[in-house]
Amino acid sequence: MIKNILNKLLFITNVLFLTFILNICFSYLHANTLRIGSLQYGSVNWELKLIKELNMDKDNDLNIEIVELASKNAAAVALQGGAVDVIVTDWFWVSRQRNEGREFAFVPHSMSAGGLIVSKDSNIKNEGDLEGKKIGIAGGQVDKGWLIFRAYFKKEYGKELKDVSRQIFGAPPLLNKKIEQDSFDAILTYWPYQAKLLTNEKFTKVINITDILNKLNLPKGIPVIGWVFKEQWAEQNKELLKNFFKTSKDAKKLMLESDDIWEKVRPFMNAENDQLFKNLRDIYREGIPSKDFSLDQINGSKKLYSILSEVGGKELVGKAKELSPGTFWVE
Repeated sequence: MIKNILNKLLFITNVLFLTFILNICFSYLHANTLRIGSLQYGSVNWELKLIKELNMDKDNDLNIEIVELASKNAAAVALQGGAVDVIVTDWFWVSRQRNEGREFAFVPHSMSAGGLIVSKDSNIKNEGDLEGKKIGIAGGQVDKGWLIFRAYFKKEYGKELKDVSRQIFGAPPLLNKKIEQDSFDAILTYWPYQAKLLTNEKFTKVINITDILNKLNLPKGIPVIGWVFKEQWAEQNKELLKNFFKTSKDAKKLMLESDDIWEKVRPFMNAENDQLFKNLRDIYREGIPSKDFSLDQINGSKKLYSILSEVGGKELVGKAKELSPGTFWVE
């Protein structure tokens, strides 16, 4: 009987010890795991999947878990609900959230933006020729590209573009199809769809959104989208976040400098031909930040926020007419 009791005690001890060890292992793995929400076919996945392919996260004491989501709104909900730790979105969203008491923070990821595309045989040779024309616009009426374009047009030509042209808002794939059918005089669209159109010799780019930012006397390097996370979570996971930013920077350096590495990226790009692959690669590279985010760029972002808050109004920024303090994460 004593032997049976001892055996049971030994069994219980072994189970407790094993549970203890498993809990330690689980805690260690969980502590190093970063859940990143991204769109399944979005360009953010190119970098993330390259990192996983090359085990770059493991090299930096990190385990990236890619959580593929259906839409930008789904990503925002996942971040707010704690289903993911990081998403990619724009800093206008972060500023508005902070102004409403939800403290998220932003670190730049990409400067790639869309542009104005026309047919080569069109009589639109520059943005001033848009007056009286039918323009297809990706997104809605408070899409940042459209608001930037409106602000520039008013500064340059003294007119409100929405009053002197006809706009049709829609999804980028539909706009591409419509301009191919000559249903629009021009389209203002996102950069991956711009890259796709430019594989067709019929089309040409008139101006990029990044060019317009320069014409608005804003410094180079203002980001379009970035890594976004809860500030409180970041304060509690500084080492994890630091390791991720190093991993991301290393991956971007590879993608900027090596053509060969893009052969590993290509399977994730949904590029059906060589020309589209090259267009996507080249525009993506143009958007890679060339240096660390500076005070000059933060001040430029504040200026852009003020400009667009006047154009987009409450629908874009809510009640805040100035960029919310703390929008950009500074370690």
